[in-house]
Amino acid sequence: MRFIRVFTVILLLGLLMVPIFEANPGGNGDSTRDFACGGACHADPDQSAPSSAQIVLVADRNETFVGGPLTVTATITGMELSDSRLVGVFLTVATFGADDSPDHAGWVIASDPNGGTSNYIERHVLDANRGVEVSWALSAPMDESSHTFHIGVHHGGDGIARLASTEASGGIDIEVGPIPENFPQVDASWQPPTIRGLGEETMIETILLNVTNARLEWRVSGSLQANVIEATEEGNVWNATLPAALGQVIIEYRWLLSNEDHETTTAWMTLSAEDTSSIDVNPARILMIALAMSTAGLLIGIQRRLAASLVDSEIPEYPSGDSIGGDL
Repeated sequence: MRFIRVFTVILLLGLLMVPIFEANPGGNGDSTRDFACGGACHADPDQSAPSSAQIVLVADRNETFVGGPLTVTATITGMELSDSRLVGVFLTVATFGADDSPDHAGWVIASDPNGGTSNYIERHVLDANRGVEVSWALSAPMDESSHTFHIGVHHGGDGIARLASTEASGGIDIEVGPIPENFPQVDASWQPPTIRGLGEETMIETILLNVTNARLEWRVSGSLQANVIEATEEGNVWNATLPAALGQVIIEYRWLLSNEDHETTTAWMTLSAEDTSSIDVNPARILMIALAMSTAGLLIGIQRRLAASLVDSEIPEYPSGDSIGGDL
């Protein structure tokens, strides 16, 4: 009996001490993935049905230089939608298969459409006719080379896993060439911010090379209206301050750089605003442990009473001496 009580208490404590995780309501979350992920994503390419999605893929330039910027934008419309209305979008290089994410070809994703650095992102699409527009900001490989970018899409519809891609249309070709002499550029060590808290201004600062004038251009994601902020130089560091975010919105920003010989822009970076406040779950856990101990104590007490009653009921009753005619 003692073993059962100890086991019950340990079991209750074990259940209560399991870490609290956030549920992922559908999908697999943003990550670096190959398009042919063998069923690890929304669907296995070999087992999925065709999609009605129409994909338009463009880049902000046809050529860049070693370590230079590139923005790739995809507009996806007309897809079937599942009940979750979740669509997964891949940015890949060359053909679809193993090791087709841009990092395998030397590209660095500085910013993805959701404010991270993943080649695979997920978006909820409310209206298939309006679809979704997604953009990636990249830095070119450190060698002169040619590359072809593609878009792959995974989603559901009518209870069937579906996929679409730009493989038939040929994608877009990008040439990576040498760095022009005296060309304005951002220092290679810069890590652009991609996430900030609500209600706080954000200073964007970095070392700029071969630059005599710099401005920061920004816009709300999906909007055509852009705003320009003049940057200031302190030493060799340029900075400009973005206004505070009043809601969980995503903005895009880029540097406008120039000198006496060249004018250029960086790729669009994505900056998302999130509620950074956190809830301390330790007091709740302590309360749950206390309740568990109280419940365990109550159960043990009830068990003891029942055990005592059972023992008493098993004791035989003998007749008294008077009932058999007196003492012997």
